[in-house]
Amino acid sequence: MRKHTFFRPFFALVFCLPSALAWAQPAQQAAPAEQAAGQTVSKSSLAASRVDSKLNETVLHKSVLDYALPADIAAVAKKCAAGEADECYFSFKTFENAADPKVAASANLELAVLSMQRGLVKQALAYIARAAELNPDDPFTQLTQGWMLLSAGKYKKSRQAFGDLMYLTADFEYVSSAKLGTALAWYFGGDKEKAASELQYLYTSNPYAISFVSYMLGRTASEMKSSKKLAPVFLQQALSHDEKNYAAAELYARLSEKEKNKLRAWQYYATLYSLDPDNKTLAKKLAKYAKSLGDKSIDYLFYLRLEQPIVHVMESTPSAEVKMALYANREQIPQALQSAAVMGSGTLKVTDEKLGEVLRVPSYTEKTVVFNPETGGVDLKDAKGHVEFSAKRPFTLTPENASRTLLVRSARAENIFAADLSDKELKGALTVIPGKNGFTLVNAVYAEDLIPALLATQAQDVKDPAALKALAVVFRSALLQAVEAHAARSYHITDNDDTFKFKGINLIFKDLLDASKHSGEIRLTEAQAGFYTACGVVTADSLENSAVLPGYVYSPANVSKYLLSNPPADLYSRPHDPTQWAGVKWMYWYDAKEIQNRLAYKQNIGKLRAIVPVRMTPQGRILSMRFEGSKGSYETSSPQETAFILSAGTMRSNLFDIVPLYKGKNIKSVLVRGYDTGLGYGLCLRGADGLAKEGADYMGIIKYYFPQARILNTTTGTVN
Repeated sequence: MRKHTFFRPFFALVFCLPSALAWAQPAQQAAPAEQAAGQTVSKSSLAASRVDSKLNETVLHKSVLDYALPADIAAVAKKCAAGEADECYFSFKTFENAADPKVAASANLELAVLSMQRGLVKQALAYIARAAELNPDDPFTQLTQGWMLLSAGKYKKSRQAFGDLMYLTADFEYVSSAKLGTALAWYFGGDKEKAASELQYLYTSNPYAISFVSYMLGRTASEMKSSKKLAPVFLQQALSHDEKNYAAAELYARLSEKEKNKLRAWQYYATLYSLDPDNKTLAKKLAKYAKSLGDKSIDYLFYLRLEQPIVHVMESTPSAEVKMALYANREQIPQALQSAAVMGSGTLKVTDEKLGEVLRVPSYTEKTVVFNPETGGVDLKDAKGHVEFSAKRPFTLTPENASRTLLVRSARAENIFAADLSDKELKGALTVIPGKNGFTLVNAVYAEDLIPALLATQAQDVKDPAALKALAVVFRSALLQAVEAHAARSYHITDNDDTFKFKGINLIFKDLLDASKHSGEIRLTEAQAGFYTACGVVTADSLENSAVLPGYVYSPANVSKYLLSNPPADLYSRPHDPTQWAGVKWMYWYDAKEIQNRLAYKQNIGKLRAIVPVRMTPQGRILSMRFEGSKGSYETSSPQETAFILSAGTMRSNLFDIVPLYKGKNIKSVLVRGYDTGLGYGLCLRGADGLAKEGADYMGIIKYYFPQARILNTTTGTVN
């Protein structure tokens, strides 16, 4: 078996050396016994071990942030959450000169945030200066002023504002944010050494920003002649701490190209292109490398490859049949394949929908399904290339023994990057559907046979049986809802659905089979079954994932304040690995040119000048955004579309804020700061794991995350 995964970096070792950027070297340079005196090596990095020791300190989990708003300001903030953007803005303006300094300061702070969102930079700076004048002892206002000055390109004044913050507070939340802002101000101001020094400190002290800081160290190193060789090490670390760090993968691809490492450049450009398959620049690069690497270029991609079935035998559990289309792209459209190989762990029956059974394929005998462009049909060929059966109608391959499995391997499409073409082992029957430009594959499988494989893809870090059972109930309920909702379609789900990520039953283990089996009689009704990976304290459906509640109340400024806050020590979704907080708190850098390029697929708005939240939930989660440019504007229709335009779909959730980094009137790049994953509805997977560790059983977890749902026992017919 040969396995590759997207954004799968190598671990690097970090050594403590004197200078700011000469403090990391590739692990393979010397064995630990050969290191110079004073150097220390740990499993992933010296910095990570320091972070681990500090995670037990109260400072990393204690929050001093206060979300209280004056009554007048709180009333106006509700208009913002309701999507009444203009009314919200002008309502705040009625209080900017209020007689009560606290009300006036709060109004000016909110106006500053709203003005920056609208691209009114000078206006934003005036409002934040007024807020700081009215409330000079408020560290959040001072911190916001520093970030707004950085956004406006006033780097010296920004550093001064961040420095002044240190006289107001020593709290970790404020200090770490100020130090990051200072590092970026030094970086944009051209002093890479001072930027690296600040970043190094953050790497060893702030686990919540470790991936972003690693990326910035890699970016900084790549621009310094004396440190260029260190850049890949930092970028590998950025990806090891957060595999969704798009900017790190993009820079790693470019550096690999400069180093003439054709294979690595091909792999990372291919990963990026699979996320953004309309990107012409990436397409040209891949065409160049494909030509260089030859016909086997696809074999070097990050795909899972299997020589033969792994599971062999898996007893079936009769249940509702789910039709799942394979090899779907980002838009959930099954790709037209040109060829694919099939192999059964038992005898396969080949059945034409009109002719009946036409062929039997012995176990572990590979056949190849090939689209014939001359006839518009599909040929089934043996190992020597001889055609054994041809069809223009759908035909089905079914294991004669229902407990046996079927492997689909070496799938090829015209665009090999449009979908994940990994090999997949299946249960049930496989239908081949010929089309004009190729054929599509649909797997008809019992829902209960599918659930363990879905668990394998989505619950890799979850081991507690109660949490796995709870997620199995969610998958079962969602599958049955999909079957009911899409009964008239040729397939109910795809293998690339937001909820259902299917990579084959070859990934399953006994604990996953048990989780499905031991929860098999339970499903949810009268609730939209869904889940997300990691949760913060504030969820979209107002559930509490910690006993230490933040007292969060929405306002434009309070969103940024909440994103700044430390996760509490008892957060249910706290990661097992103290360097893997990216699912809870994350930070990404995106280049404005790439955002403009993705916007151009929809509408050419010219140079990007503002990114404005339009529709939000009452908690401030963004449902749609307006991108304003020099030639027009474009408004997204969903959180998913927003995430694609900003990040090629890699951004983790719709709870975030944006720091636009301007050069003149135009945005040069954006810093996105976010919390948790998904849309915040349904079962929080890591939260379920945390609840289970506190003693909750799977029914208790289900009731906790779906308090309004009716829980149906299909065996007894009872409803809870």
